[in-house]
Amino acid sequence: MNKSKSLLIFALLVTVYSYAQTNSLTGSPYSLFGLGVENNSNTGRSSGLGKTGIALDANYGINLYNPASFITLKKDEITFDFGGSAEIINISNNDLNEQTTTYNFTNISLAFNRNDKYGIGLTLKPATNVGYALTGIENNIEGSNEQFTTNIDGTGGLNEIRLDYARTYFKNLNVGIKAAYLFGKIEETESIITSGSYLQIDETNYYSGAQLGLGLQYNLKDKHQFGFTVDFPTVLKGSQDVSIIKYSNDAFSTVDESEDESIDNFYLPLKLGFGYSTKIKNLMLTADYNKSFWSTTDQSDAIGDYTDQDIFSLGASYAVDPTSYKYWERVDFRMGLNYNSGYLKVNDTNIDTYTASIGVGLPIGKRSLVNISYALGKKGTTESILIKEYVNTLNINISLSDLWFQKRKFN
Repeated sequence: MNKSKSLLIFALLVTVYSYAQTNSLTGSPYSLFGLGVENNSNTGRSSGLGKTGIALDANYGINLYNPASFITLKKDEITFDFGGSAEIINISNNDLNEQTTTYNFTNISLAFNRNDKYGIGLTLKPATNVGYALTGIENNIEGSNEQFTTNIDGTGGLNEIRLDYARTYFKNLNVGIKAAYLFGKIEETESIITSGSYLQIDETNYYSGAQLGLGLQYNLKDKHQFGFTVDFPTVLKGSQDVSIIKYSNDAFSTVDESEDESIDNFYLPLKLGFGYSTKIKNLMLTADYNKSFWSTTDQSDAIGDYTDQDIFSLGASYAVDPTSYKYWERVDFRMGLNYNSGYLKVNDTNIDTYTASIGVGLPIGKRSLVNISYALGKKGTTESILIKEYVNTLNINISLSDLWFQKRKFN
């Protein structure tokens, strides 16, 4: 085994271990809703391109936005892609201003193209994140003047492990399929405090389910690339563990305890995506539109209502000469814009997000890249007693590639 292959395997082991240690807190109060906030994780190139990628190839590394792109990985190369992100979230409403900082892994992916016959990839990444804290909520005890205080903390989220497979048909048509398994847990601890007692309620909700998706990419005259994706509706089965502990009269007692109790399933909707990209000399332009039909799931939540979600994305990248021997001429500069209408409506107000991003792809040797991007997003509003968030996100992603499958020749 040569040195570069050893490096790939070592990086895979280190990253998988680190992923298990990841802190998945988001710091977003909106993660209280449903299964948490959607995770923004993806491979590094797309993060700097306004989260576009449905019509993009995989020449700059793994593209998770369209399974059909896996056939466009470089021939006979194996690619290992992993990364992390840091978020600084500034939260405000009419009475509150605070800041939180969180860290997350974005993805761990391994993929290869076998002699242009097929492309295949395996990915582990977070799908949703939960991380909220409601503290010091005071209420009166009915029938008395005494008050009780409630504190609520939530953590967790869902992870996704997925297998992508792609082939080329009719020369210019790439077809891909995605098979994913979603799993995870959401933990909530509620403590109720009075002058003489303490009650703690621990709930852990588990969800799991399989999801299928399809992707198409069509190349017209080597200049115009069109993309289409569909994620089919999915049912995530749920179960719950509950523990209720009470402290009074200087003693702890278990009020209730149960495991693996059935709870309502969670329904993920049909999702459609359309993309287009083109090149004008060394300038690449890309645009995506995604639609999620949340209203068809007929789900309800005590906080708000589910509503259909629209996402519009634009991106652009430029490199002086990707084939040059001069380092800075091969550097890929990126920028993007993204609007997400959100799937949560509270008090008839959509919790939408506007995001602008910039990024850069720095070559490592001949085949590998370090992708760095920064994004500034504004989510929500202070109207209707809601909360506004400004989210600063720094993504660092490493894409390591090496030639495999080829026989070594010796003179």
